Amino acid sequence: MKKLLFLASLCYAFTSSAQEAVYPKQESLQPVEKMQLRVQYDVDWRYDLGKPEKMMHDKMYTEMGQNVCHSYIEREWNNEVKFNKGYEKNGKRGTNAIMALYSNIGEVFVGYPKGKVTSIYSLDALGTYKYDEPAVKLEWTITDEKLDTLGYHCKVATCTYAGREYRAWFTEDIPVSFGPWKLGGLPGLIIKAETADGDYRFVLAGIEKVKDAKDICIWNRDFITSTKSKTRRQEKILLAQPGEILEQIGVTFTVVTYDSNTPTKLKFFTFDNPLEKDV
Repeated sequence: MKKLLFLASLCYAFTSSAQEAVYPKQESLQPVEKMQLRVQYDVDWRYDLGKPEKMMHDKMYTEMGQNVCHSYIEREWNNEVKFNKGYEKNGKRGTNAIMALYSNIGEVFVGYPKGKVTSIYSLDALGTYKYDEPAVKLEWTITDEKLDTLGYHCKVATCTYAGREYRAWFTEDIPVSFGPWKLGGLPGLIIKAETADGDYRFVLAGIEKVKDAKDICIWNRDFITSTKSKTRRQEKILLAQPGEILEQIGVTFTVVTYDSNTPTKLKFFTFDNPLEKDV
């Protein structure tokens, strides 16, 4: 009974906060697969390696079907909705640049197309990139460690992927082999996962069992079709020269300081601590 009450409270909390994720007109989306479970994770990640005590906080939604798992960051999804509306209205997509530009985790479809993983990266002024790669079977090592966390009986597993070591807590009480982002392949839902260096952490915040006929969808729009390595290369250019790139598309930011009335170019804060380090 305690477990059922906990699940109910999670579902209630998730359903309430899920309203913050905005959905566009249906014709803006292309259905991929019927959704069975929708999970919310709190994501904390280190964006400034020079100040390791500072962390960025985001909300990630992970939509799970029979064969496909779709993960995305809430604010990035909402920005795409806003930019698509602007594009439909006046042919301009807009920019994310508000005082700072930083890497993103991206939008990921595990199992779509079949046997592959599709990633979508919004690189702001450089456009939105889309690439697919063969699905990777993560080589998890399930340890003897067991732990009750967030009301679930969990086992602990470890693996190495894309230049980072991961530690994951999963529960066989929810027998789905998915988790946040590209992390999956365990005999139960991943409740919590973190990198060994503490740069990234995913923690379960809510679960919703989808009863109506909701779809897992992909944006129905033109992307810059690319590869993983080329996308990361473009991202590094954006991080290194955000002001110059924005100027190339006619966006110039200047500020006036208290000790001078002369406008000066705004210096952007940037960093390079991507989730995948081996690209």
